[in-house]
Amino acid sequence: VLRDHLFFARYFFKVREGVRFRVNWHHKRVCDALEDVIQGKIKRLIINVPPGSSKTELAVITLISRGLAINPRARFLHLSYSSELAELNSAKAKELVLSTEYQSLFPLPIKSDSNARGRWNVVGEDGVSIGGCYATSTLGQVTGFRAGHMAEGFQGAIIIDDPLKPQDSLSKTKRDQVNNAYINTVQSRKASPDTPVIVIMQRLADEDLTGFLLGGGDGHEWHHVKIPAINDEGESYWADKEPIDTLLKLKEKGNFTFEGQYQQNPYVLGGELLR
Repeated sequence: VLRDHLFFARYFFKVREGVRFRVNWHHKRVCDALEDVIQGKIKRLIINVPPGSSKTELAVITLISRGLAINPRARFLHLSYSSELAELNSAKAKELVLSTEYQSLFPLPIKSDSNARGRWNVVGEDGVSIGGCYATSTLGQVTGFRAGHMAEGFQGAIIIDDPLKPQDSLSKTKRDQVNNAYINTVQSRKASPDTPVIVIMQRLADEDLTGFLLGGGDGHEWHHVKIPAINDEGESYWADKEPIDTLLKLKEKGNFTFEGQYQQNPYVLGGELLR
């Protein structure tokens, strides 16, 4: 079940939800990039995908639970625009780890006092906390916790899923707060220079966290996976779930929102298209 990321996601999605995971080509592309992160081939990864693309399932819930199966010492810092959302994602990963099916394959006891949805740990044979997860908002308190370890192999990651609320995307103050929080606080939460950082989100503005980082905001190069809802041939990226007629109607109703959240090509605020 650990043979690849997508197989693990499909297997435990059926366990959790009682229905099979409907695989599309973009799931494989996202999982291939995440697999490269686990293998140490990618240290900084940005994935831009439309809403409803299973990004949280693959990049948060599956990555945390599979990462702990690979290495019970792995430590994850998970951030989103609201602490409630981040904690919900963390709780789903924890429930997966606690499931009978997971424990039968990977017996990892959860520390008895890990009752908070936002922070929980697995314990070793001596009862000492080893790996685990801490989840909060992008602008929340993250000092006192570090993702990863100073060791060889996959040791965990910082996972940032939708760092900016869509309603805040037009506010330069809000955008700057998120971008500055990444520079001043979040990136320092790596226990090792090799601890990977994953940003997975729908585009909201030219100066959102994706635009900031791809523009050299942190001084590093990022591996970028961009998946628009409508490709260059005018076809839906996931016809079974998002028929092209539905996508075209969404585009007609709000081209500004559609170009950003669905096409991953946000307008530059002020009227010009992103180059």
